[in-house]
Amino acid sequence: MKFAQLSKAAGAMCASFALAVCGSAQGDVNNNTSASTSKMATKQSAAGNTASAILGVNVSGIQWSSRQFTNLIYGSSWIVQNASGASSRVPANLLDANGWVKSAPAGSRIMRELTAPLNGGKFICRYQGNGTLSVSGPAVSNVATSAGSTNFTLAGTYPNPKTALLSYAVDPTNYIRNIDCRETSASSGNTLTPEFLSQLSMFRTIRFMKWQTATEGNWPVTWATRNKPGDGDYTKNDGVPVEVMVQSANQAGADLWVTVPWNADNDYITKFATYVRENLATNHRAYVEVSNEVWNGNYPVAAQATKEAQAEALPSGTNSQTAGNLERYAEKTKQVMEIWTNVFSGQNNRLVRVASWQHVSPYYTDLLLKYMNVSQFVDALATAPYFGYDATSSMSLDQIMTSLPAEVSAAVNWGAQQKSVASKYGLRYLTYEAGQGIVLSNNVPLEQQVQRDTRMHDAYLQFMKSWQTQIGDSLNLFALEGQISKYGAWGLSEYIGQPASQAPKLQAVLDFLGLNATAAGPPVVYSPTQVCDAHSIVPGTSSCVTNAAMTAPPTNTNTAIH
Repeated sequence: MKFAQLSKAAGAMCASFALAVCGSAQGDVNNNTSASTSKMATKQSAAGNTASAILGVNVSGIQWSSRQFTNLIYGSSWIVQNASGASSRVPANLLDANGWVKSAPAGSRIMRELTAPLNGGKFICRYQGNGTLSVSGPAVSNVATSAGSTNFTLAGTYPNPKTALLSYAVDPTNYIRNIDCRETSASSGNTLTPEFLSQLSMFRTIRFMKWQTATEGNWPVTWATRNKPGDGDYTKNDGVPVEVMVQSANQAGADLWVTVPWNADNDYITKFATYVRENLATNHRAYVEVSNEVWNGNYPVAAQATKEAQAEALPSGTNSQTAGNLERYAEKTKQVMEIWTNVFSGQNNRLVRVASWQHVSPYYTDLLLKYMNVSQFVDALATAPYFGYDATSSMSLDQIMTSLPAEVSAAVNWGAQQKSVASKYGLRYLTYEAGQGIVLSNNVPLEQQVQRDTRMHDAYLQFMKSWQTQIGDSLNLFALEGQISKYGAWGLSEYIGQPASQAPKLQAVLDFLGLNATAAGPPVVYSPTQVCDAHSIVPGTSSCVTNAAMTAPPTNTNTAIH
């Protein structure tokens, strides 16, 4: 979810300060001709500005209704239900180092929502350890259990997906672990669902911020405690493993865009960057950005950046406009980008270092890039052009829809100003997110009408074509899919696999790319891979290295917990 109120307020701020702030900054940009033309040449998008070259997308967050992973457990997290029926999230002290529940209070059961599949079919959960996995729910039938596996049938329930619930009791002497629930016909080497991978394949760049839960959560992360392929819960720690993100980009034939959690230590940053360098397809680029929207006061990282700026007595630490977080963000960006630059030494053409800030604030992006000469440590400036955030629940459907063409033009015009800022420093200008930002919290039925109206297709097509002609560099839409709710409607479609005829924004993307709804992207070709017990992803033709410590039953060290 984006925060329209902040963008709207910032727009009003620039309007009120037009001469003193925004106008003077724009004048500085237009009058500055000192940018190095040789630096500019090295930072241009190598792919040109064709529709297929500029269009990117953000993945949606991890949730049970998002059909992303073949293993149905990866859309949710662990819940413990006690003997009286009360439920809560499983605390970290009850999880092993790989995210599996190792112990639980007596009489309790462990539960997990399974991702609702696009179509009905036969499924199997395979696992190690003592106990029986139960699967229940309104769409579940034909459940058959045996040692180490549970078979069941799931009915297709979209567009209103229904939950299937996995549950079991914990035997701490040999607890259930390495659970894999997928269609019986699906290869064990397939990480992503075919429909998800097919849609990813349409885009040049994939931004994985929503998979990196430590970014928005602003959690501390280390390489030792990070999530690994095959771990039990991708919602904890740093989120979806870097191995899976790189594999996803490689299989989709796309560039990778990752964010570095603010509280990641240097060892984590170095090893993460090293993995990307060694495993991302050599014909694709890695975009790297520090955290997400450090300017946005609704995120905890903004408050932390301000406190750190004040503690360091940075120049604007008491400035009411930036509260010092701009200066601290610049400082942090320089630190992180130095690490990535060193890791990619000799391969810097594969790396795009990004500094991001608020879309409607070209004055502040100019301050950001000049502070500590941060422009010398990045290759691109990015903002998030959203349109439609002025819409309110008191407006009619026609009032909202007829306002969108002007809203689109305004968003692109701000982009032109930001492009001028970037050009001043010899940088590329692109988006980290983009799209409509309509949030009608008090009128979800109207929100649904707006998002499903064919005029939304026209607004998106206008937006993409205007961006292509006036800006000409990466436009990363937010997001691939997402349900319509009081929090907005951010998805190109409401669920993965929704027919484009029912999703105006997705249809606009297909039209912009010159694709048809029955051939949304290049044919999906799975690289034959497998996840080993040691949590590495290796080619399917290779052999996993056996690790006795990984396959032996765990030792129960806490006899007080049953």
